[in-house]
Amino acid sequence: MIKFYTAATPNGRKVSIALEELGLDYETVWVHLDQEEQFKPEFLAMNPNRKIPMIDDDDEIVWESGAILLYLDDKHGGLLPGDAHGRAQAFQYMFFQAAHVGPNLGRLASQINAPEAEQNKGMIDIFLTESLRVFGVLDTVLGDGREFLAGTYSAADIMTYPWLKAAHDAQAAFFTDFGNLSAWMDRVAARPAVQKGMAVPE
Repeated sequence: MIKFYTAATPNGRKVSIALEELGLDYETVWVHLDQEEQFKPEFLAMNPNRKIPMIDDDDEIVWESGAILLYLDDKHGGLLPGDAHGRAQAFQYMFFQAAHVGPNLGRLASQINAPEAEQNKGMIDIFLTESLRVFGVLDTVLGDGREFLAGTYSAADIMTYPWLKAAHDAQAAFFTDFGNLSAWMDRVAARPAVQKGMAVPE
């Protein structure tokens, strides 16, 4: 059985959604970040990056959320299209999430959630502007009528949804002008595996 180390974060929920979509048995180990459990020697021995998520699949240790999804698809299939074009499309949006969606929303949230005296208004403007640009990119992509980012549902949607859900819940007005993106979020949210994965860890 897969041992899944995670916390209640968008990156962790990418993997829980993927595990649920594949119907795999797994044991959840909640790494309590507020108690700095990720810095314990036993965690560091497995993961030098000291971050979640991570899986232990019969002593095969994999960390970094995108790498975990690629590993799971290589082993079980079902997360990526089978053809070269479809896979290239999915990879494109997976890396877009890792390079643009996550970092900008994460930094924006860090600034917004900081005590007011510690907030940098200039940084908030920069990260908000870039986040809105990123939303616009995805909204434009989805504007051609496709249901999901790579055409068919894939790891690209799994990686992107938890981050946009967090932003949407924090300030729904962000999405007022992004109708295609909002409709995509509704389609992803309706999947039973997404609903189960978003509730991990309980």
